Amino acid sequence: MLTAGKRLRGALLGALVCLSLTARAQVTDMPCTPGMGIIPVCKVDRPEDLEALPGGKAVIVSEYGSLNGARAGRLSLYRPDDDSVTRLYPPRADTDLLPDDGVRWGMSTCPGAPGSAFSPHGVHLSTVDGVLRLLVVNHGGRESIEMFEVESADGGRDARLRWRGCVMTPTNAWLNDVAGLPDGGLVTGHMVKRGTDQDTLLKMEASRINTGFVWVWHARDGWDHQRGSEGALPNGIQVSPDGSVLYVNYYFGDKVVAIERASGKHLWEADVAAPDNASWSNDGRLLIASHRVGMKEISACAKAETPTCILPFAIVAIDVATGNKTTVLEGGQLPMGAVTVAVPVGNRLLLGSYVGNRLGRIENIILQ
Repeated sequence: MLTAGKRLRGALLGALVCLSLTARAQVTDMPCTPGMGIIPVCKVDRPEDLEALPGGKAVIVSEYGSLNGARAGRLSLYRPDDDSVTRLYPPRADTDLLPDDGVRWGMSTCPGAPGSAFSPHGVHLSTVDGVLRLLVVNHGGRESIEMFEVESADGGRDARLRWRGCVMTPTNAWLNDVAGLPDGGLVTGHMVKRGTDQDTLLKMEASRINTGFVWVWHARDGWDHQRGSEGALPNGIQVSPDGSVLYVNYYFGDKVVAIERASGKHLWEADVAAPDNASWSNDGRLLIASHRVGMKEISACAKAETPTCILPFAIVAIDVATGNKTTVLEGGQLPMGAVTVAVPVGNRLLLGSYVGNRLGRIENIILQ
């Protein structure tokens, strides 16, 4: 369980409340004050995904735009020691970026930097040939995976970006999350056919039919279909350290699946309600953000534009060797709900959401 003293444990693990959407709509006072063991940081916009930088002093925040790219977003840098937030991309000025040396990654056909249309979604940080690489799913202006080099000084506190290129997605692909492979390639979840409307999505949710799969991309071979990856709305994705196993969250399928890349074999499946993003805990387990309501309520909250949505959620830890799972956190009250990701940074746990003006910080915790 999530442990930070008996008082905090009791507050956090008793927080799951199944309020009706009508009751939620009546909550108009959403102060940025601590509660339920969570310290809200109300300096961001829709912090859908988070990636901790080496050194443990800063986190890259994907301030989510929108699936159709109509709403722009940005990447920011959050420092939990003082709760400061700095914009990374798009920059306020060219001098905010690392100098462009003309070296490009990704596809030679990439049309250039995304600029102000940038609308980020899932993000992933890894080291390739000694260089820190940030991959970003982008819906703004084009459906693409944007590639950035990260210079991480002072434990990440003074991190800066250099746009390095992009990978344009296959026709009709509609992506959610991305993860880098140790050999320089990447994997990304194709949710559904691009432009699928909400009524169709609700029918897909009810039927749990396979709607998508995982794409694999390498510079030499281009795009390929990952065997064994078909499922009901692929969402969050992670890769084992050696690159041999994929961990895929099937949001409509209510499960997390470990897939052997070479064969497509399912090594295990874990039942998790509406699993969103995945991250790594300090002890090598997967941390899965799980939603405890359906797509209709999720969508309604996104449209409400409130400071937060107090939709019930849970954080589930999965042992990647066995698929055994443990619920380490449950919530759904002020100061924050509708959590999409949980990322440990030292003795803190940071929470992000696809809606609202805040991320959450929980101090002095131990995941057991």
